[in-house]
Amino acid sequence: MKSALKSIEEGDFSAAEALLSDLLLHDPELVEALFFRAYSRLRQLRNDEALQDAQKCVQLRPENGIFWMLQGEIHLEKSDYVTAHQDLRRACELEPDNGRALFWMGKASLKIGRRHEASDYFERALQFERDYVMSQWMAEQLQ
Repeated sequence: MKSALKSIEEGDFSAAEALLSDLLLHDPELVEALFFRAYSRLRQLRNDEALQDAQKCVQLRPENGIFWMLQGEIHLEKSDYVTAHQDLRRACELEPDNGRALFWMGKASLKIGRRHEASDYFERALQFERDYVMSQWMAEQLQ
């Protein structure tokens, strides 16, 4: 697992995916490996495969807000905004002080036309993850 995490830190998502897939051959329900493989696949824009892993994480540990957050991010990437909103709402319920989940919930709210709700979530996200929210906003401005 350490090698896979190092590959993720270095931005080598295909290497991380390969290492995590090897781990999952031995234990297909190793939820941490599923989570990081989903993240690696998302970063490679392999959203359908990422979603399969994220769904399995949520199925195995439905009480984990981080897993719901990742699933919501993938749905956002797939332009499935209503489902993303539902997933991210669950993530925020489970982890009300997770600035990243609050940020992504704001994005999902915007995508389904709930501007006031989005504003509230962005404001709350800034309280917990100011640097993350600002960097995401700047990245969007560069697109």
